Amino acid sequence: MKKESKKTNKQNVVRTMKITTIIFLIILISMIAFLGIYEQDRGQIVNTVKDYTYSMSIDGARNIKLQLDTSTKEIIKDSEGNIISEATEEEIKEKGYIKENIPNNSEESKTIDNYKKAKKIIERRLMYLGVQEHNVSLNTKTGEIEIKVPENLRTDTIVSNLIPIGKFEIIDTDTKEVLLDNSHIKSSDVLYSNTQSGTVVYLEMVFNKQGKKKLEEISKTYIKEENNNTVEENTTENNTNNTQTNEALSNKTITMKIDDEEIMKTSFEDVNETGKLQLTVGTATTNTATLEGYISQAQNVATALNNGNLPLQYRIAKNEYIMSDITKQDLVNVEIVIAIAILVGIVILIAKYKINGLIAGISYVGLAALYMLVIRYTNVIISIESIFGIEIILVLNYILTFMLLNKIENRENSVNKSIIDVYTKFFNRLIPVCIMAIVFCFAEWIPISSFGMILFWGIIMIATYNTIITRELLRIRMEDK
Repeated sequence: MKKESKKTNKQNVVRTMKITTIIFLIILISMIAFLGIYEQDRGQIVNTVKDYTYSMSIDGARNIKLQLDTSTKEIIKDSEGNIISEATEEEIKEKGYIKENIPNNSEESKTIDNYKKAKKIIERRLMYLGVQEHNVSLNTKTGEIEIKVPENLRTDTIVSNLIPIGKFEIIDTDTKEVLLDNSHIKSSDVLYSNTQSGTVVYLEMVFNKQGKKKLEEISKTYIKEENNNTVEENTTENNTNNTQTNEALSNKTITMKIDDEEIMKTSFEDVNETGKLQLTVGTATTNTATLEGYISQAQNVATALNNGNLPLQYRIAKNEYIMSDITKQDLVNVEIVIAIAILVGIVILIAKYKINGLIAGISYVGLAALYMLVIRYTNVIISIESIFGIEIILVLNYILTFMLLNKIENRENSVNKSIIDVYTKFFNRLIPVCIMAIVFCFAEWIPISSFGMILFWGIIMIATYNTIITRELLRIRMEDK
């Protein structure tokens, strides 16, 4: 009897430890989901848990109007009509250069095809920047483009990415020959590096096969003198000729331009065989505002290079915030109502099923917490419709929990057999909802697609979480009973 008693006590201890461990993990997940994880970043305490992505119906919207730029730019031409990139006033007078003001958009460029191309490029830029919900409309008569995007902390950055043309060129400083342009770029990205002086921002450009080959050729031609002295000459005459050649090469530089603005003049330190170029944006800094400015500059260029250059120059004619009818307090009130409903539901489970009800209730809270994290990190847009979808998932999960507890309480079969029976019955009835969720996911209208995504991820969570967590908790609790 004593041996059996010790064995039973040992089993009870092991069972309690297993349940406690799982409950501890649920509490940890719930704290992360509902409270967040905070750490110091650039002198500020920030929540590192990703925020929700809200729709325009909740966060409000930014209404932007782009109009064709009607301003002019001054150019300098020589007597033969060639454009001179730089010239002082004295040089203009001495060499007889002519100043001209030309429009940023020629009349020939103002075509319907170019208007439509500009609209498509702006849409691609918005998608590249992760703006899933947006409305872009075009006036084919005037070329005006109206854009509506959600209002959030990134909106100003997004707006600044809309109007850069994105024209990239590497030219010979002296002859003005274009050596590389947009057609040679495969992709570009913004990189960061931490140094003792602070954070440095880089714009990295990756060239395609043709661009990589041309970049290597250019880096051999426009290389600094000290890296070009690789051949030893045996005679004084040859040494003299080699020195002259190196001096000529050392004077050959390239000029890098973006949207016709000079970024830098330089020559290469080494032969570039990687097919990549990294440009430093600004200088190393520890100032948050300065760093964000550098990042914004680099992102603007990367966005333009990755999605094609605009055929026309636009200006921002309107940039206004449209407030949503739903306030933050309204969302808080909804959250409070849902929390109270969950609490009441758990109390009912405890009253009816005692310890099993308490364990199932804790598991239910864990599912809700994990579900919220999944919504955050899958970038599902939270709209009014999707909030209704969340409520549906929480109700469905409560029904499944109630069915599981009721089946186990009756003890008609083993715990595993009871769970299988309940799952089969529950998900057979859920098939139409599953089909509807998948169909809605592919809808072009954001409110419907977000509702579908909410249901889709919710059903996945109900199936997997309850199989792994709720089933295991109830099985451990009921074993050997």
